[in-house]
Amino acid sequence: MAAVATQAFSFCKLSRSLRAKPTTPSKAAVFQTGGRKLETCGGGAARSRFVSPIRAMEASDAAKHANGAANQSMVDSAGGNCGGFSGISWKNTVEVATVGSSTNIAWHKCSVEKCDREEMLNQKGCVIWITGLSGSGKSTVACALSRALHARGKLSYILDGDNCRHGLNRDLSFKADDRSENIRRIGEVAKLFADAGVICIASLISPFRKERDACRDLLPKGDFIEVYMDVPLQVCETRDPKGLYKLARAGKIKGFTGVDDPYEPPLNSEIVLHQSEGICDSPAVLAEQVISYLERKGYLEA
Repeated sequence: MAAVATQAFSFCKLSRSLRAKPTTPSKAAVFQTGGRKLETCGGGAARSRFVSPIRAMEASDAAKHANGAANQSMVDSAGGNCGGFSGISWKNTVEVATVGSSTNIAWHKCSVEKCDREEMLNQKGCVIWITGLSGSGKSTVACALSRALHARGKLSYILDGDNCRHGLNRDLSFKADDRSENIRRIGEVAKLFADAGVICIASLISPFRKERDACRDLLPKGDFIEVYMDVPLQVCETRDPKGLYKLARAGKIKGFTGVDDPYEPPLNSEIVLHQSEGICDSPAVLAEQVISYLERKGYLEA
């Protein structure tokens, strides 16, 4: 206890000494207390060591206050300048509408738009819709095209007809109405990908012009690029990668496109990829034809 009292007394004397004889800013003051050597920087250096953290804390508090005010301002703005969600009635009325079977819905616009995403990706979002008979090579060309785009540093995504039936459209059969709904859903998803700035490759039979045109109408003019796999039925049937033509001819599959269900070839496709029995370009060559079109139309740059 005596040692502690002596040490405390010495420190008090030290404090009075500091007030009476301040050290110069450039020197360190050394004091002896209770057998221990204490060294402290004098003058401005000492003040800066204590003042700087305080100033930093004050600046941090000021920044938090400013951010809080900014966030509150955004909330107030979203709430029609009525103090956000404080229970005061909104000044600006949101206009609602009915779309299909959905009532009282409103489109919420965001300040980040398609052009902003395209600029970030350095490409233009679009839908490449590959249509043709089963066995015409749609999925194979879609994959080759995706690889070619990836090699150029471009972001793409494939919506394959069969793949989408593993999840998104797993509740749909191959009856006429369900096949139509299958195409409609894929068209809507493709539209979202294109709006995200992605080059979306949709690969599915989509046998009817009306349904393909409905998907085209979902997008801005020029953003729907129809690719027709112009491959004769006999070539597709010879390939028959899934054995479906054989089953259809045996009557085990009803309503199979090209056998007992019609296919309406496109009349004005942006791209037509021709193949016949004697002439069969590789998927990579066919993909390059699509790439050339995209380059000419400026889709591979923002």
